[in-house]
Amino acid sequence: MTPCTFTLLLLLLDTLIFPEYGHGLRGQKRDWIIPPINCPENDQGPFPKNLVQIKSNKDKETKVFYSITGQGADTIPVGVFIIERETGWLKVTKPLDREKKDKYVLYSHAVSANGQPVEDPMEIIITVTDRNDNAPQFTQKVFRASVLVGAEPGTSVLRVLATDADDSVNSNGVVTYSILSQVPEKPQPGMFTIDSSSGLISVAKLGLVAEAVPEYTLEIQAADQEGYGLRDTATVHITVQADGMSEVGNGTLTTHVLNTASGLPAAGLAVRLAQLQEPGQQWTELVQRRTDVDGRCQPLLEPGQAKSGTYKLHFETAEYWQGQGQTSFYPFVEVVFIITDPAQKLHVPLLISPYSYTTYRGS
Repeated sequence: MTPCTFTLLLLLLDTLIFPEYGHGLRGQKRDWIIPPINCPENDQGPFPKNLVQIKSNKDKETKVFYSITGQGADTIPVGVFIIERETGWLKVTKPLDREKKDKYVLYSHAVSANGQPVEDPMEIIITVTDRNDNAPQFTQKVFRASVLVGAEPGTSVLRVLATDADDSVNSNGVVTYSILSQVPEKPQPGMFTIDSSSGLISVAKLGLVAEAVPEYTLEIQAADQEGYGLRDTATVHITVQADGMSEVGNGTLTTHVLNTASGLPAAGLAVRLAQLQEPGQQWTELVQRRTDVDGRCQPLLEPGQAKSGTYKLHFETAEYWQGQGQTSFYPFVEVVFIITDPAQKLHVPLLISPYSYTTYRGS
C-alpha cells in the first residue's frame, strides 16, 4: 500500500503562525514539527499505523505529554486517530473512506507533568486522498428515446448520465462515455455517436428508415480514468418514428412536453393514453408513445379514432428525470379529460419540472 505522505515545508520555516486554541492566532518561534498529512483511503494497515510524530522543543526542558482533540479523536467519529501520550506518535486506527469523509481537523496539545500547557494547541489537517474504488453507475439500466425518420447527422437523440462517487478532481471520478455496439448494424454500423464527456447521443449518419429498422438497440459504457478504469454498461432503445414533423399534430389528439427546468423539449418521455370504458368503468389502454427530440410524438388518436368519453394521459416523469440525473417529487403525471366532440382536434401540452407540472387545453 502507498504510505501516508508528508509535506515537510514546515521544517524549512523560521517562524510559524500557531493557532491559539479558542483565542485566535498569534506569531511565535517554531516549537512544533507538524507536517500536513495526506493519507490514502482504504489502507490495509496493519493498524494502528503511524502517521507522524509530534514533537515540542520544550521536551528538552521538561517531560512533555501529548494528546489530541477534534474530529476523529474525541468527537464523532471517535477513535479514528490516537496519539501515544509520551512519544507523540499520531496514529490512524482503521482504513479511511474518502467518500464518507474526506478531511479531518484535529488539535494537538502538549502539557507538562503537572498538566500545565507548554504549547498552544496546533491544528492538524488530515486529508484523505482518493483511490479508484467506485465504478461509475448509470442512473438507469435501460434508456428509451425516439428519433424522426431521415434525421440529419448531429440531431440530438438522448442524454444519458452515469455518476461516480470518486474524486472528480482527478480522473478517478470523471466519467467517459462510449458506444460498444449497435443492433442491428443497418444500413451500416455507427448510425449513432455519443459525446464522451456529456453523454449526449446524436445521429451520426444518414439512413434512418422506420420501415427498414423501426428500432435500434445500443449498448453503452461509462468508464472512469479516461475510459480505461472501472466501468458500467446500460442499454439504449431508440425508436425510429415513421411520421415526419409535418404529420405530427394532424391527429385528433396530440401532446407536447416541455422541460421548464432547462427550457428544452422533454425527449424520450413515455406517454400512455387510456379510456374509461365499460364494464365497470375501467381504464383501457389504447396506445403508447415516446416523445421525440422536440418533445412531441405521433398522434395519440388518428382522425376518426376518437369517441366521446373520458380519457387519461399518463406521463412517466420519474423515468424521464432519472435519465436527466435528477429526482422527481411526482413519480408520474396523469391528465384526465373529456372528449365531447370526436371531430374536434385536441392538443394537451405538459410543462414539467422536478417539483411541479402544468397542463392546459392547447390548440
